[in-house]
Amino acid sequence: MQIRRVRLLSLGADQAEPDQIDATIREATKLGGTNLWVLMFAIVIASVGLNVNSTAVIIGAMLISPLMGPIIGIGYGAGIHDYQLIRRAFRNLAIFVAISLLASTAYFLLSPLSQAYSELLARTSPTLWDVLIAFFGGAAGMIGLTRKEKTTLIPGVAIATALMPPLCTAGYGLATAQPQFFLGAFYLFLINGVFIALATLAVVRILRLPFKMVPTHGALWRGRWLISLAITATLAPSAYLAYRLVQDQVFVARAERFIRTVFPPREDALLVAQNIDPSKRTMILTMFGSGVSNELELGAIQRLGEFGLGGATLTVRHPVESQVDPQALKAELRKDLVQGVMELSSVTKDNAARIAVLEQRLKGIEGSGAAALAPVETDIRKQFPTVRAVRLVRHGERKVLAVLDAEALPAAERLRLQRWLQQRLPDAQVELMIGKFSP
Repeated sequence: MQIRRVRLLSLGADQAEPDQIDATIREATKLGGTNLWVLMFAIVIASVGLNVNSTAVIIGAMLISPLMGPIIGIGYGAGIHDYQLIRRAFRNLAIFVAISLLASTAYFLLSPLSQAYSELLARTSPTLWDVLIAFFGGAAGMIGLTRKEKTTLIPGVAIATALMPPLCTAGYGLATAQPQFFLGAFYLFLINGVFIALATLAVVRILRLPFKMVPTHGALWRGRWLISLAITATLAPSAYLAYRLVQDQVFVARAERFIRTVFPPREDALLVAQNIDPSKRTMILTMFGSGVSNELELGAIQRLGEFGLGGATLTVRHPVESQVDPQALKAELRKDLVQGVMELSSVTKDNAARIAVLEQRLKGIEGSGAAALAPVETDIRKQFPTVRAVRLVRHGERKVLAVLDAEALPAAERLRLQRWLQQRLPDAQVELMIGKFSP
């Protein structure tokens, strides 16, 4: 039975000859010819896909991108102690990266579309999970390259590890002078590259592929030191970001449990919206009803510690009468305008000026209200299918109130939606309320 289990897990049955594996990997690390042309095509495809927020187009760019070749070459060279191959793969990878950044930056400088959609935003905050995807994806890719017959492993790995989109996102950051986009996306590319190479090295050692040369003790020590340094430098920031993400999600989950327990449905106090901000550790609740009072808020604040929310800030708000309803105000202005025209038998200069002012106010409200924000509402429904309805209302010049009917939206999705809105409307003060309402 033990022998049968070993055979089931063996990688030697369909493994290609070492010379064939070596030739395949060295061919993939080459710079000129087919690889360079394919790289340029992949850059354009990925940039267009990110620019128009098309997942299908981005996947196409991942499939044809030759960026994984030099990265696997680095790991393979380290595994067989072929330092000339490592240097050549590093040089070619650097050229690939430079061409990708230059081309994507030029594209986004020329493109009339400058909005950062969800496909761009998704590649600016790497975490520990991206490390796991890169390592296991790289291992799967290397195993696929060592088989006698090629399978669908390589295309699948290309999609999972996604090397091209982060570089194009970094180019977008350079083109739009947004360093947070460049740094986040380029760091994601580094994570993918380092851990794909590390996984390749591990597979080479597991398969015991023949060494190019026998290294000295000093060379072995230096190699291990450099690998450890690269892993630590790449892993530490992603682990911290993953910790922050988990902490934020824990806060959101605790806040939702607190709200459900402390503010159950009541006839005299109806919770219509909630805004949970884990980065600021704040909860803002909007409630209707005669039962909403300062005593209700103070009693709830005293119970924050019971739910692990010590230090968090809770604010319970009544509907603010001063908030403007754009639809109601537009209707009022139209009524005022029509009545003014009907009551006057002749339009004097003063009346004409008054009508012009009313029309200008109406146009301003239409431009700054739901009509101007309609593309954002459409994109929210596309990227977050569980959002049943959404209303975006602009108050003043900078403040945008977002009310979403998304009672069943998971905590992680709520957090992603809040960050997405802040990125999508960078010049506005966005206030997000999630609850249930009648559209």
